[in-house]
Amino acid sequence: MRAIRRTPGLFPLPKLSVKEVNPSPKALFLSPDGKVYPDYLICSGTLPPELNGKPCPYSQNGRLPDPFPLDDADPIFSPDKGQPGDLCPPCAKQQLAHLGHWQGHRGQAYPEELLPLRLFKCRMWLWLVIPGLYDDEPRILQGSHLTD
Repeated sequence: MRAIRRTPGLFPLPKLSVKEVNPSPKALFLSPDGKVYPDYLICSGTLPPELNGKPCPYSQNGRLPDPFPLDDADPIFSPDKGQPGDLCPPCAKQQLAHLGHWQGHRGQAYPEELLPLRLFKCRMWLWLVIPGLYDDEPRILQGSHLTD
């Protein structure tokens, strides 16, 4: 078998870290059939056909924007998103309790470890959870899930 020799400078291949190739998800999107997708596939426009391959207009660099504490003095505040001080992604339209509340709804089955997480509906009408954001402690993001 012959080795292929590459001429230096011709079609240089970028050096990517493991995190750049497969970053940690900031959020997990839940499809009606029970599949779970990382935010970088959904927010970038890679998967949902509704986005026509373009990034979601509410995303930041093809990723879910970081959640922030809700402020009832903010003009975009809505009680549908949570209580003042609760963490919420700016692209969320509504929070829907914990994912476990919806387990079995229309036959949907989600992984056990996701069930206590706070469930949101984004402005694109997709369901998502944020790893480390539990419904019973909506003001605390546990772990370092937003470091990418």
